[in-house]
Order: sequence, then structure tokens, then C-alpha cells
Amino acid sequence: MYVGLVRTTGQLSPLLQRLRKARGWSQTHLGARIGLSQERISAIERAPESVSFDQLLTVLMALNAEFIVQTREPVEDDPW
Repeated sequence: MYVGLVRTTGQLSPLLQRLRKARGWSQTHLGARIGLSQERISAIERAPESVSFDQLLTVLMALNAEFIVQTREPVEDDPW
């Protein structure tokens, strides 16, 4: 299932909520799966840009989602 592309931090919050709700999980359920409180899951969903990258990846893995980085277009002067 493809949920969305994130290009700004403002797009990450609704995406995390959509992923969780698509699984039918409450914030409490997601938190219990990864050892966090409902309040922490709420804070992560509200402001995902303010959490550690490790914690964000943990949430994404619990939601069976991937973090993929790709360029939008080739860079012509890239030596690689």
C-alpha cells in the first residue's frame, strides 16, 4: 500500500497518523508495541520533526513502513 510522499516536515505528521489508522491501531496500541506511552506517540504524530531519527524509524518500522531517500533529478556535476 502506498500512502504518500513527504517533502516537508508538515507532511510527515498526517502521514504517520494515516499509517497508524490504516492498521486500525490506537496511539496506545502503537505505543505498547514499541514501549512508548500514548502521550509520546501523540507528541511524535504532532511534531515528528522534533524527535530523534532513531525514534522516528522505530515508529515507521512498527507501522511496517519504509524510509526511502531519493533524488528528484540527476545532478549533472556529480562525480559519482
